[in-house]
Amino acid sequence: MNQVTVIGGTKKQRQLTENVVWYCISELMPRHSTLEIEVQLTKCLDEGAYGFCMQMNSDREFTIEVDKRMHKFKNGNLNLSGLKRFIQTICHEMVHVYQTATGLMVDRVYPVKLGSRKLWKTKDGSYVDYTHTSWSKQPWERQAVRMEGKLAKGFMKSLVK
Repeated sequence: MNQVTVIGGTKKQRQLTENVVWYCISELMPRHSTLEIEVQLTKCLDEGAYGFCMQMNSDREFTIEVDKRMHKFKNGNLNLSGLKRFIQTICHEMVHVYQTATGLMVDRVYPVKLGSRKLWKTKDGSYVDYTHTSWSKQPWERQAVRMEGKLAKGFMKSLVK
């Protein structure tokens, strides 16, 4: 059975985050049942990103970091654009979980001289090394950017039902 844990942030942020993660699992990986996902609501924007996704000890264990400050209240009102960015960031990082759990993206650790490599599965089943490719041209990032908006919109529609 999949396991989702959210730590940090406020109670409302944790509940929203958990709901988004479960929605993404149902949309992206409905047949997976052994995922362990921990989401940490931190101040990762200080490190230069809205969020991060890290594979842990196996291809089923993940830690996601999302900046908890994106949808702070401004002048007593909820910052809706920040809320949308918060949800999209969770969706974006969940696409990375999907990519790793399904074998589309692979992290390989080699001996010291070669270090860590990011590989992307091609249509013919082989893997290509994109380690030194700029962020905007990495296939896993391009796919995550394409999918994050659709997932976020689907999640928002699911709330209305």
